[in-house]
Amino acid sequence: MRKKEILLNTKEEGGERMSKVKYILFIVLFLAGMLLFFVPNSYAAEVNVTRNIYSNNGSMKFNFTGLTLDMSHDYEFGFTRTKTLEVEKWYLITEKTVSSVVVDIVSTDSTLRKVVDAVDTGYITIKDKATGNIVLEPYVVDLKVPFLRVTNYTVIPNGKEMSLYNSDDNNIKVLMSHKGNSEAYYQYEKITDQNVINKYKEIKKKNGNFMQLENILKTTVPTSNWKSWDFWNGYESTGGGYGYTQKEVKVPDSGLYYMWLYFSGKNGTKNRYAYILVDNLEPDIALESILLPKTATVEMGKTLNLNVNFNPENATNKIVTWSSSDESVATVDNVGRVTPKKIGSTIITVVSQDGNKKANCTVTVTTQKQNNNQGNENNNSASNGNGTTNNGASNNPADNNNDNSKNPAGSINIKNDGSKPNDPTTAKGTLPQTGEKAILLVVIVVAVLSGIGYVKYKKYQDIK
Repeated sequence: MRKKEILLNTKEEGGERMSKVKYILFIVLFLAGMLLFFVPNSYAAEVNVTRNIYSNNGSMKFNFTGLTLDMSHDYEFGFTRTKTLEVEKWYLITEKTVSSVVVDIVSTDSTLRKVVDAVDTGYITIKDKATGNIVLEPYVVDLKVPFLRVTNYTVIPNGKEMSLYNSDDNNIKVLMSHKGNSEAYYQYEKITDQNVINKYKEIKKKNGNFMQLENILKTTVPTSNWKSWDFWNGYESTGGGYGYTQKEVKVPDSGLYYMWLYFSGKNGTKNRYAYILVDNLEPDIALESILLPKTATVEMGKTLNLNVNFNPENATNKIVTWSSSDESVATVDNVGRVTPKKIGSTIITVVSQDGNKKANCTVTVTTQKQNNNQGNENNNSASNGNGTTNNGASNNPADNNNDNSKNPAGSINIKNDGSKPNDPTTAKGTLPQTGEKAILLVVIVVAVLSGIGYVKYKKYQDIK
């Protein structure tokens, strides 16, 4: 009987060891699989690409880096709409180094143009021409052209007269879309972003390049209210589409506008979107001066709001910047709110955006006043010139009576004898706990469970 028990125990131990071996083998195989998965992907992640759009006909160059090339070999690229399609035609790469190549997608080539016209993302494959080995598996690239680069215009003045004739520059030309592959629509949207408007004015004043606006302009396309162009013509044989949204460009109101353009693709051509800026801005009203109070005082524990007086009041640009000469005494934020840090004085300065107009205010930080009658903080409202301190309750003893109707909702009156009346807004009994007991309970439960687990573990070890 004893031998049978020993044999049975031996079998159970052997089975347990086999289970452990299987478990370990499973982990090893899993890690090996993960290694096989991540190694090739980490290699692909070393390859980077940048894009340069050099024409509004959709032509662009892609610069691939992180490759390993033999300079004695020639390399070719293929361009497809999807990752799985076979390359229809291979093109010789003429710009390369030992670690990089430049792939030039020239949209005047019919094979390349078919991909650019069909999809917003394409795939570039690179191979060694001599050996046929693939150097770069199909790599996804962005084919979307930024909205401001689709047509021959970046900005059109409101009221501009447009022309019917393709030979005339006074119409909108779209090299990637035309009457044969798309329908043309438009709408206006007023620009309300003051940063865009100010940057536009700055570039306009310097006669600069409006492409500098590209990174701050809107990218969300309207989804409705599209209108057909008044005139839309042109084909691939004529060099693309041309026409106008209106014979005379006319936005609804003064200001700076997007003229959104939508080319609804047909015959396998994708939809395209673009915009042109329409300038109907009124002349600027120059800022002549800005003013601040000469001095102001703020108590510790309170804040002070400094208000700027603009002259004239309807000046076009009221953007200013604030600074403090000694931020260890007080700081100021971008709306003129002064926060004291210690007793002392500092000069708060406000400057117009162009830097030509400036005003100063000497702010003195004082100790916080105490209410001698009640021993509480004095919450007097105070002001100096155009500066106001943010506090609220009155310090007038006449206001400290028992008439609740004269106090804000929820305030407590102080009786003349110094005692407080019953406050209906305060609950009776002990205050609710803030979580300490709950945390202590969780700690105790975790400790108990840990102890039980340890005891179970020791018993299991003793049995073994």
